[in-house]
Amino acid sequence: MRTNFYLDGKKTTRKAVKELVGEERLKEMIQEAKETFFEDSNIQNSYFLGSRGMLTIEFA
Repeated sequence: MRTNFYLDGKKTTRKAVKELVGEERLKEMIQEAKETFFEDSNIQNSYFLGSRGMLTIEFA
């Protein structure tokens, strides 16, 4: 399963997201997004990062 990251609607890399939130927090967000995705794939997984914007995680 491929994981895509979008910051304020623009595609970004895992490395850039890891620099913003840290490795541990990123792992937690991905795990939470996967659980939500498996329950209902139509739910959008977004996280507010304060002044850094809105992070959306998608699975393909």
